[in-house]
Amino acid sequence: MQHESENPMMTLFRKPVLQAALLALCTTALSALPAMAQDPSPPPAQDQAGPPNGGHRSGAQREEHQVEFLTKKLNLTPDQVTQVKAIDDDSRTQMMALRQDTTTPQADKRAKMMDIHKASQDKIRAVLTDDQKTKYDALQAQMKERRESREGGQGAPSSPPPQ
Repeated sequence: MQHESENPMMTLFRKPVLQAALLALCTTALSALPAMAQDPSPPPAQDQAGPPNGGHRSGAQREEHQVEFLTKKLNLTPDQVTQVKAIDDDSRTQMMALRQDTTTPQADKRAKMMDIHKASQDKIRAVLTDDQKTKYDALQAQMKERRESREGGQGAPSSPPPQ
């Protein structure tokens, strides 16, 4: 018998079969929340504004960006593009090997990486014309200045770099 004040829905939920179904529904809903919180959509396509991951590029992305940048800024010939890509590939391979080398102390790795980077720059410079070398040196100086200002080195540049 049903009391006049009792809600018919409450009577319905007192049945064991419905309680089990309700419990299963709530459990399923709660367990699905973490999966729903993750965004399954692919990341937005990157434009020229910058790289993903807070400004960090993978080795291949850096190499591709550098080649595109140098091609645009220095007007590289197709032959020069091929040579610069080969130099970058070699440099990246050396860097990866050094990172994976467990026999070299960490303190020595930075110096060796700087040597690899310097050698790469020298090789790239060697494939450039005299006019391109002048522009390349200016670009390198601008990048060094920006890096130092970002790292708090020599202070911020007094004027923005020429474009």
